[in-house]
Parts: sequence; structure tokens; C-alpha cells
Amino acid sequence: MPINSTASVILASASPRRQELLRSVGLKFKIIPAHVNENYLAGESTRQHVKRLSIDKAMVIAKKYPEAWVLGADTIVVIDGLILGKPKNEAQARKMLQKLSGREHKVFTGFTIAHVAAKIFKTKVIQSAVRFKTISPREMDWYVSCDEPYDKAGGYAVQGKGAYFIQSIRGSHTNVIGLPLCEVLEALKIFKTISFR
Repeated sequence: MPINSTASVILASASPRRQELLRSVGLKFKIIPAHVNENYLAGESTRQHVKRLSIDKAMVIAKKYPEAWVLGADTIVVIDGLILGKPKNEAQARKMLQKLSGREHKVFTGFTIAHVAAKIFKTKVIQSAVRFKTISPREMDWYVSCDEPYDKAGGYAVQGKGAYFIQSIRGSHTNVIGLPLCEVLEALKIFKTISFR
């Protein structure tokens, strides 16, 4: 049974992971990706960065559709103060996995819910900590030779083959995938955008 949506919801993202997460709980929504500059600003912290980008993404679409509830989000993987983006090739994927191997890293997602006509705006940053097992050279070869690492921040997918490397997650599991479902749905429920009746 789908969640009862009392208003139009737009996901301002092309991310298949975010779409899958929202569909998995039965939420009905439209997809209108927002295209914004994702470069870091000077002096910007990790939290400030994901928060700003989620706001930018939500507002680009919300201004075009003022009567809709718009959800924008941005996720990054951080270790030793270094942001791990999406690896462009096998060498980059291997370097990222070597950095993550046997250690803990953090995943931050900023999400923003905006409704221009109602003048409602909420933004939040969720943090999770992920610990990897020590990855052997053979395991590294296996993983970088598959398609999975190359469109994922940090070069791995917690919901795919990359799950093999994960010893533990502290905090939201879905946050590591790309959207903290519990917090997002709670916010939509507070705004009476969705109900479970």
C-alpha cells in the first residue's frame, strides 16, 4: 500500500538510489533533476557544503513549481578531511578503496524540503559513520573491475557488492545510500504532505 500523498512531491535529483529509496516506502513523486554548481566555496565546512547544495537544488525547482513540495539532497563521503567524489577510472576507484580499507569514514547528506507558495522551508544534515574491513588486493581487483564504483561517491555502494566491505554503520543506513529516509519522511509528515492512513 502506498503512502498517502496529500500534495504533489518533486524529487529534485536524478539519483537512482534516492528514487529507489522513496519508491521502496511507497511514496508517489515526480522527478525533476536540478542542475547546480557543486564546487566547494572557500572556507566552507562539510556540513555547510551539503546543506547549501541541498538548498540550491530544492530552490531551483521549487521556484519553478511553487505549489509543489520539493525535496533536494546532496551526499558526500569524507575521510581525513578529504572528500571522496565519484571515481572516474579504475586507478581513482582503487585509491579511494585503499584509503577506506580497514578504517572508519563519514557520510553526510544534506536534505531540504521547500514549498514556495506556503513559504515553508526545512533543511537538515544527517551524518553516518561507516567502518570498512581490510580489503585484500584480490578483493580490490574484483571490485574495481565491476561497474559499481564509478557513479558512487566514495567509490562503493552499500546496497550492492560493496556491502561486503562494510563491518558496521553508526547512524542512518539509508543516509549512506543517499537519503536519510526516516528524517525525510518525518519532515514530510510534520508538514502534512504525507500520511499513513
